[in-house]
Amino acid sequence: MSAEGGHAAGSHERSHPTVRQYVLIGLLLTVITIVELAASYTPGLGVLLIPILMVLSGIKFVIVVAYFMHLRFEKALLTRLFVFGFVLAGAILISLLALFWGDPAVINR
Repeated sequence: MSAEGGHAAGSHERSHPTVRQYVLIGLLLTVITIVELAASYTPGLGVLLIPILMVLSGIKFVIVVAYFMHLRFEKALLTRLFVFGFVLAGAILISLLALFWGDPAVINR
């Protein structure tokens, strides 16, 4: 272990974001949220609205997890496990949407 922070010599720890980077990430998340709101009030999107909102929400989710929950700075195995779970959950969500989209039996419950 080295005297600097207790890490083994030769380990290359990724540096965490600075305050400026956190502010920029917050601004990016704000811009994506504004785009989501604008899309939800745009009348001509029709069936494209849900996929657009899902993609934008997914991007925000990944940014929050990567930076604010520090997943970007963890071991690659943890990132792979998270990505696998995220992709699996997304596939299940899309499958359920495709299965029950517009089904009157589900809507009338």
